[in-house]
Amino acid sequence: MTETIVIKMGGQAVSNQNQLEQCLKEISLISGTYKIILVHGGGHEISSFSKKLGIEPYFKEGIRMTSKEEMTLVDMVLGGSFNKLLVRKAQLNHLKAVGISGSDGPIFQGHALGSGNYTGRIDHVDISLIKHLLSGGYFPILAPPSIDEEGNPLNINADEAALALATAIKASHLLFISDIPGILNDGVLIPSMTPMAINTAIKDKIIIGGMIPKVQSAIKGLEEGIGQVVIGQYTHENSLLNLIEGSEGTQIHLEH
Repeated sequence: MTETIVIKMGGQAVSNQNQLEQCLKEISLISGTYKIILVHGGGHEISSFSKKLGIEPYFKEGIRMTSKEEMTLVDMVLGGSFNKLLVRKAQLNHLKAVGISGSDGPIFQGHALGSGNYTGRIDHVDISLIKHLLSGGYFPILAPPSIDEEGNPLNINADEAALALATAIKASHLLFISDIPGILNDGVLIPSMTPMAINTAIKDKIIIGGMIPKVQSAIKGLEEGIGQVVIGQYTHENSLLNLIEGSEGTQIHLEH
């Protein structure tokens, strides 16, 4: 049975055109071996657009708190222009790319974090649309904006969206590609970690800040069926395959 890989791409990997094109080329090369789903962020692009319109982005514990005005921009940028940019670049690399959002299907249904705040959390995942696309040989490129039970839009964190999707589809690999080479200890990469090692690293303050919820969520995903979670960086040709095979990034896996 063909294994499924969920790739969450953010930071320079989606903002740097050369890196993005090289990464999509690699996805195309391995698409015959794996079924691949790309979940993308685009926080820098949203913030840049917001500031041009006089809307100052507001973050709490690293998560964007989304006003009604900014939610419109999130839909326009993540679900619209930026998603279609990725789709077109993927198609140049011979991938049958289809751009969708969490609202389609709907793949993700959730709830808002508070009144007047359109940042949300996922309550329910439906992978039937994703499975339909994969079975047809398509390459889904998923933007996180989703929907609540009353039809209102929700801005979902891309990490959370990728994790929820990978868990529901029981992906063999979930790759978090961003601007860091992996989990570091005094600047030195830790190549492999188990839940026990992660809990120790949190106690010892080796893992701090926004990395804590990411690794804790990764452990939950592993316990619910994801084969392996990888945190790493796309920097050069073959980075993607190296992350999958374990020679780059930090591999998080259950104790065997």
